[in-house]
Amino acid sequence: MLNIKKLTAGYGGPNIIHNVDISVKEGEIVTIIGPNGAGKSTILKSIFGMTKIEKGAIHYFEEDLTNLATSEIIERGICFVPQGRTVFPSLTVQENLEMGAFIRNDKKVLQKDLHDVYEKFPKLYERRHQLTKTLSGGEQQMVSLGRALMIQPRLLLLDEPSIGLAPQIVMEVFEKCREIKASGTAILMVEQNATLALEYSDRGYVLEQGRNRLEGKGRELLANKQIGELYLGK
Repeated sequence: MLNIKKLTAGYGGPNIIHNVDISVKEGEIVTIIGPNGAGKSTILKSIFGMTKIEKGAIHYFEEDLTNLATSEIIERGICFVPQGRTVFPSLTVQENLEMGAFIRNDKKVLQKDLHDVYEKFPKLYERRHQLTKTLSGGEQQMVSLGRALMIQPRLLLLDEPSIGLAPQIVMEVFEKCREIKASGTAILMVEQNATLALEYSDRGYVLEQGRNRLEGKGRELLANKQIGELYLGK
């Protein structure tokens, strides 16, 4: 589905990532872990057309995305949820979700997808007429996820989806990721809660100083003593 080869990129100054290789298959949750400053978020932003790519390639279903604009990438079924619960605070929950479908014209199907989002996130249905700024942090994160799903993405990029959330809400976010995967959307995630993320992931990558360090199945990485000592606090 997604194949990143020898990617070197940054933001116009020194490169942040160097010769990075990452792949995502259909129906997978893949997590990138590593210390702060390792370049994890830069990978997601590179996929989404938000960095300066010096070399390497990003292929999505055999199509080269490397030099496409963000708007063109969205049209191909990729959506990015940045960290920090980026919502439109002065709009209602439903208006936020409808904003996620800004590139779509199929109004009848749109209503069905809105219904599907409310089924995944029942709390949002209860609060659909509330201003989003009045919601809790966890509820705002649900709005961000639900809004992304309104584009009908085949690949969802999540940057630190659990950041700043209470432990019980973190578990709910990861359960929702599992539901999203089951509905047919693959996920590539960057997450500081490495232990929990790898438990929910099919595969994972460890990044260090902008380079690939290790990769493997999620539970294999969890059991790796070296990773446990360096990144999981074991």
